[in-house]
Amino acid sequence: MRAYADSSFLLRLVTGETGTEQAVAEYRRLDRPRLFYLPLHALEVENAVRQRAFHERRTRPSGERAQIRRARDVALARLNQYQQRDAFLDVAMDMDAAMDRARELSTAHTDRLGARAIDVLHVACALMLETEVFLTFDERQLELARAEGLRVPGLRVA
Repeated sequence: MRAYADSSFLLRLVTGETGTEQAVAEYRRLDRPRLFYLPLHALEVENAVRQRAFHERRTRPSGERAQIRRARDVALARLNQYQQRDAFLDVAMDMDAAMDRARELSTAHTDRLGARAIDVLHVACALMLETEVFLTFDERQLELARAEGLRVPGLRVA
């Protein structure tokens, strides 16, 4: 199965935040397909884990900093474990062509759906990789992927 997970799905696989159980269950239900993994994913997911730690350090008591660092390190270690287990299929693609495809999708759908540029780019990449199933927790991205004919499980954050 050709499966593409956006960063919202990958983050839930590695962080333990709301929706993690649902992401893991869906991944298992699909029989643990290798997920396309672009440099875009690596940047987004790793940065999101670090950014969350940054914001938590700023808003939580200083006595919790060690706990925040541990949570960050655990999430990055889980991400590395998925990579080591070959759960991700590292792919490189022509990002200029992906940007062109994303602009086409934006023209066709953003006025109606309100999709963000990064969401449009993920769907464009998934289409170019001839994805069979698209995994996301982002409602607008889900609607965009469906509008383009991708199979999208109805994942919802409680």
